[in-house]
Amino acid sequence: MFESDADRPTKARDRKLGDEWADWKGESERESEINEALTTFSTLAAIVVFIAIALLPVVWYLIKPRIEQFSPHVSAIIERSLIFFVIFFVIAAFIEGISVVAFRRSLFPYRLIEKVLLSILPKAVWLGAKFGISRDRVGNSFIKVHNFITKSHADRVSAERLLILLPRCLKKEAKSRIIDRTNGDEVKVLTVTGGEEAREAIKQYRPTFILALACERDLMSGIKDVAEKVPVLAIPNKRPEGPCKNTDFSLSELEEALHFIRDRKNRS
Repeated sequence: MFESDADRPTKARDRKLGDEWADWKGESERESEINEALTTFSTLAAIVVFIAIALLPVVWYLIKPRIEQFSPHVSAIIERSLIFFVIFFVIAAFIEGISVVAFRRSLFPYRLIEKVLLSILPKAVWLGAKFGISRDRVGNSFIKVHNFITKSHADRVSAERLLILLPRCLKKEAKSRIIDRTNGDEVKVLTVTGGEEAREAIKQYRPTFILALACERDLMSGIKDVAEKVPVLAIPNKRPEGPCKNTDFSLSELEEALHFIRDRKNRS
C-alpha cells in the first residue's frame, strides 16, 4: 500500500528540504547541534588507510602467480615497488603526523591533501556507520580536519576575493549578524538554494577564497565540488527545528574564520 500525503509526518512538509535531506521524513532531530572532535574523522581515516595497506599483500598474493607466469622479472619489479610504496607511505604519514601535532602545519601540497581527504571521506562515513557514528557526526569532524588543513596552508592561499555562501534556511536574525560582522569588508555575501546555485555563483564571482555556512551534508558535498580548486573554510549550522528550517550558526566560529581571513589579507 502506498503512503498518502496525509500519512506522512507533517514536519517533513513544513519546509523545503535540500537535496541532501530528501530522505528526511520529519523524525525528531537528535543532532540539532553537533560538536564532534577532530579525532573522530582522523581515527576513522587512519583505520581506512590501515585496512587498504593491509589488503595490498592479500591482493598481491592472489595475482602474483599469474604475473610470474607472464614474466618473473616484471613480478619482481612490482613486488619491490609495493614494498617501497608501503615503507614510503608509513614514513611520510609519520613525518606528517609529527609536523601537524608539533607545528600545526601540513608538509604536503594543499591539492594533494585535498585529494587524499576526499577519497577517504566516503569510506570513513561508511565505517563510521558500522560503529554507530552518524553521517553528520563524521561530517562535522571531517569539516574540522578540512578547516585545519586549509588554515595550515594559509601562506599559499589568496583571500583577495572572498565569497561567503549562506543557506536559504538560515533564519533572518542570523543573516543580519553576518551582514553586521562583514560590514566594511570587501566580500560578497550570497544566499544560495542548493549546490547548483552555489556552483553558478562560484563560476560567476570566481572567488579566491570561500567561507561557507550550511549543514554538514551540504558542506561535504560542496567541499567535494570546489575545494580542490578554491580553498574553503566551512561552518556547520545549528538545527534547533530540524534541517532546512530556521537554522543558526556559532558566532564564535564565524568570528574566528573572519579573523583568520582578515589577518591573511593583511599579511598578503
